Amino acid sequence: MKKISMALSFLALSITGALAQTKPTAVKEEVFSLTGKIEGLKDEKIFLSHYNGKGFDIDSLVSTDGKFAFKGKLAYPSIYGLYLNPRKERLNIFVQGGAITVQTTKDSISKGTVKGSPLHNEWMIHRKQMEGAYAIMSQSDKLYRTTVKTNNPDSVAIRQKAHTLFVAGETYADSICRQFITTRPNSMISAFIINSYFMGAGSENKAKEYYNLLAKNAQSSYYGTSVKEFLDKSAKVDVGRMAPAFSMEDTTGNAFTLASLKGKYVLVDFWASWCGPCRKENPNVVKAYNEYRDKNFEIVGVSLDDKKANWLKAINADKLTWIHVSDLKGWQNEAAKMYAVSAVPMNFLLDKNGKIIAKNLRSEELHKKLAELIH
Repeated sequence: MKKISMALSFLALSITGALAQTKPTAVKEEVFSLTGKIEGLKDEKIFLSHYNGKGFDIDSLVSTDGKFAFKGKLAYPSIYGLYLNPRKERLNIFVQGGAITVQTTKDSISKGTVKGSPLHNEWMIHRKQMEGAYAIMSQSDKLYRTTVKTNNPDSVAIRQKAHTLFVAGETYADSICRQFITTRPNSMISAFIINSYFMGAGSENKAKEYYNLLAKNAQSSYYGTSVKEFLDKSAKVDVGRMAPAFSMEDTTGNAFTLASLKGKYVLVDFWASWCGPCRKENPNVVKAYNEYRDKNFEIVGVSLDDKKANWLKAINADKLTWIHVSDLKGWQNEAAKMYAVSAVPMNFLLDKNGKIIAKNLRSEELHKKLAELIH
């Protein structure tokens, strides 16, 4: 369930509905039309955007009276954003093939009504059900932020309360997802929920459990296929499996091979300079490395950066003195594909023979596991 907090934020913003690195088999394209009116709008530009897995496809038009008409082709149903200004609110629409109509107002565009998309209606039911979980997670985040911005002497107690709320929010969100999937096993939105919330490190078992609840038609949908491919890839890097071997250039351009570290405990750590949670976790990893580096332990940092300067700057800034490699392909990093990396930070602890013995170790969990193995 470790990914659901990210997914809650993700769906609250509702910018995209598919994970960037997920590329299941394409389905037959459908044509859609999106027409409607934004009341109170005159002579302004209207935008319609869609995340394609790598970036945003953006269409636009200038409307003299608030009316608009967009047409396009869909490889699969997904979320589109209708907005006037990229920095302001938007109306998120689950678009599927066919004619869809929208009615909204300039001053509250996100509260518009959508007709013609049954998938959008189902998604709205789910979003409504999740409002309580959103509220709990938001409260947790606000409490945590008060400990970051101030020197409050009660910070430890506040953080503990924030963590308790965080766990409560996750538990509540999970129960909502379970109920939706159980009662709507035929719905593509059920597959979409799994795709959005449970396709990250630590959520593999939950993804498998919920995927098995889906009816055959939902399993064979775009999002169902996406989940199945994630599960198949994740199974290859389960605890107890041999770690996939890879070779990649280090910061100086020299080739590094994972096999060269056989005989040592190795933490393969996937991260990126642009990843806030990764940078936040780095001091903890540095502490672990300094304690065990002379005890047959090594770390290999695999960066999902695509710009070498940013990569090197982060290494130096965070004082990361272990082995670093990258092919600078971003999410298309070859090692990340082998290890089914769907989010960062993500790591794999290998024994002296290269077998995976733990995954996604964070904070004290990392120190506890190393202490068990290395004396």
